[in-house]
Amino acid sequence: MDTRAELKRSENLPVKRKSLIDQGIKLIRSILLDRKWYWHFVALLLVGETLLGILIIWKIPYTKIDWPAYMQQVEMFLDGERDYSKIEGETGPLVYPALHLYIYTAFYKYLPSIENIRPAQYIFLIFYLLTILLMSTIYYLAGRSNNRIKHYPQILLIPLTLSKRSHSIFLLRLFNDPIAMLIFYSSVVACMLGGKIGWRIGCTLYSLALGVKMNILLFLPGLLVLLFQYRGIKGTIEGIALIATIQVLLPLPYFLSSSYLAKSYFSSAFDFSRQFLYEWTVNWRFIDEKLFLSRERAVLLLAGHLGLIVLFAAFKWSPVYGGTLTVLKNGLSKWSKPAIGYELLPSYHIPLVLFTSNLIGITFARSLHYQFQSWYFHQLPFLLYSGGAWGNLPLGVMIWCMIEYAWEITPATPISSAMLLVGHIIMLCGLVFHGSSRTERLVEKKTD
Repeated sequence: MDTRAELKRSENLPVKRKSLIDQGIKLIRSILLDRKWYWHFVALLLVGETLLGILIIWKIPYTKIDWPAYMQQVEMFLDGERDYSKIEGETGPLVYPALHLYIYTAFYKYLPSIENIRPAQYIFLIFYLLTILLMSTIYYLAGRSNNRIKHYPQILLIPLTLSKRSHSIFLLRLFNDPIAMLIFYSSVVACMLGGKIGWRIGCTLYSLALGVKMNILLFLPGLLVLLFQYRGIKGTIEGIALIATIQVLLPLPYFLSSSYLAKSYFSSAFDFSRQFLYEWTVNWRFIDEKLFLSRERAVLLLAGHLGLIVLFAAFKWSPVYGGTLTVLKNGLSKWSKPAIGYELLPSYHIPLVLFTSNLIGITFARSLHYQFQSWYFHQLPFLLYSGGAWGNLPLGVMIWCMIEYAWEITPATPISSAMLLVGHIIMLCGLVFHGSSRTERLVEKKTD
């Protein structure tokens, strides 16, 4: 009797083991894909990134690049220099807007020592974690009102933690780029929450991000389209006025007391003619230095940038029945009303337009330096999932790996630069030919 019972139990063991394995796979799948586990997953991700960040700060030496120059520029500012063109450090003149200077002045005044870099690294670790949290919020809100059509699952957040370059930019270099992007992502969240207050807060935060670094202008075409769609002509004018006013108020106390100082400030902080060094380019190493520095190339890149912006604005950024012409007609006929009703647009429309606008600018940039990776790295999974990978998971993984590989190679090579450009082009083509199809079907259906 005991022998038969023992035999029966042994026969049931494989079945139970298989059941446990199936349950484990189901649990892992739920944690990675099920929306109800989204914030639990984010919490685990933040804990892991906190521990990893502390380990990086402890074990990997800080890289001396721009921090000393920032501090030297701050010292000149504190010593009373008000001609922006004369403020400089060991790496060159101050070429960032006023809020950058104020933020690093706060570091200079309130950190225990500018020579002991460790406290600043912990502050940048907080910036890093807040960036992950804000991006998690954007991905979550993107699937808020249309789960049945498109849900941005938490598995898309995993690639945000896999970049050696990203950790280095935040924790070992202390560049201003992550600060600008942190403020910008806050503005995206505010806009996604909606309402007049949300858009006003979003425009305010956008302008503050622009007050740290000029690259935020790459999002401006997309922002103007969204303002017109969600707030109409009146709201667009209000948003532009708010952004412009803040850009004047930021330098006003120190740098705008005369026309000469004002000209010096704006020509330095927003220098569109700035020339980049060929030795540091990440995206154009496959051409020679003469062509890299040529004016003709700069003009062609600008034309390509503007042309693609017009293409997306005309055919991809107005996902309603009738397209851009209908949106323009609605907006121009009722200048104080939104050109598109809130209920007609999917929740992922706002970040998709903004991130695509940025990607276009990055693709046609005259030069990209290593810290510029932070301008769009956290947006890549969103764009790939939104059509940049042509709806093909293996292709999406390949594109992400190509782009990440290009940013990891130091110095850049012709092959790595070409891979970066090809990755960007494939994504943009995917967003043109595949990215908006589901969005258009959704909106057309809602308007029936």
